[in-house]
Amino acid sequence: MNLRIKYRLYIHVDGKLIPEQYDRYEILNVREGIDPNDTKDYQELVKKLSKSINRSVNEFEVKNYETM
Repeated sequence: MNLRIKYRLYIHVDGKLIPEQYDRYEILNVREGIDPNDTKDYQELVKKLSKSINRSVNEFEVKNYETM
């Protein structure tokens, strides 16, 4: 199953994390039956996105997601 994830990336500026001006999108292939509303599944989704965009978990915020 593919999910289209909208997220906001944060960048380091003078020791602070500052959000970028625009949102970004990523399409992830996830296992069937994943429920992003479930805490455990959401954490799995965040970890997978983190690996995909090569950023640590605290450097982005997931805005929303939709199945494709």
